[in-house]
Amino acid sequence: MQMRKQQSASESDPDRLGLPPEDELVAAVKALAPKEEAIALTLDALETGIFRHPDGRTDDLQTVRLQPGEVGLLAHLARVCPKPLSIEIGFGMGSSASVILGTRRLERKPFAHLIFDPFGLSNNRGKIVQAYLQARFPKAFRRIMKRSEIGLGALIEKVGRGAAGLIFIDGGHRFENAMTDFVLSDLLCCQGGYIVYDDALYPAIETVINYVIANRPDYAVAHLAVANTTILKKIGPDKRAWDAFKPFEVPQREDWTPRQPAAAAAARKRS
Repeated sequence: MQMRKQQSASESDPDRLGLPPEDELVAAVKALAPKEEAIALTLDALETGIFRHPDGRTDDLQTVRLQPGEVGLLAHLARVCPKPLSIEIGFGMGSSASVILGTRRLERKPFAHLIFDPFGLSNNRGKIVQAYLQARFPKAFRRIMKRSEIGLGALIEKVGRGAAGLIFIDGGHRFENAMTDFVLSDLLCCQGGYIVYDDALYPAIETVINYVIANRPDYAVAHLAVANTTILKKIGPDKRAWDAFKPFEVPQREDWTPRQPAAAAAARKRS
């Protein structure tokens, strides 16, 4: 009972994030498609399962597809991103990168978007999407072939703390990878900036989110605000004592076992 009270005291009202409802997020990103080719191609790919390069080449997404609400959310956060720099951990099929880059381009402000992912998918899937993004956004897009644990640390040394306004994490899905990504992203994220976790229904990622809810009052959390996605907004400086720690819930599920719908709905209400 005491642990529950501690968690609630540290949780922040998701309304403080100022997020539109999911249907409005989806409608807004669809409205961008006629204005930006990268967004139009991505929305078509997510619907059909095939990315069609303007030169006729195709890339098969197979099961690597974002949900419409997540696409709308990323477009919204890209539009309100408070810094020129945005970051992704994990490239996948490049759908999130396409939406972020396309939205930021429409804002007509200088920006850079860095992606850390040295791995890639089987059968060179994603390479055609990457080639398209390199040609479409030659100055803004850069994929760095380093693990995020190494690349983010090097980036902090280069650009300093608080340099990024949006960080989308969809990289290693083991707990230690996801937690390391948070620790380094926290250093890079500016006040007023956003850290977004994909696959937040799954236990390793959910454990990181629960840690943040219980231990980081400098973040407002909207857990599962859209399907399978959690948003952390940095709302202030980290003022904790050097030995601060509060216990937090660890899901008792193994591997790639998602929350059940009823439990996910309860989690949204608690965050």
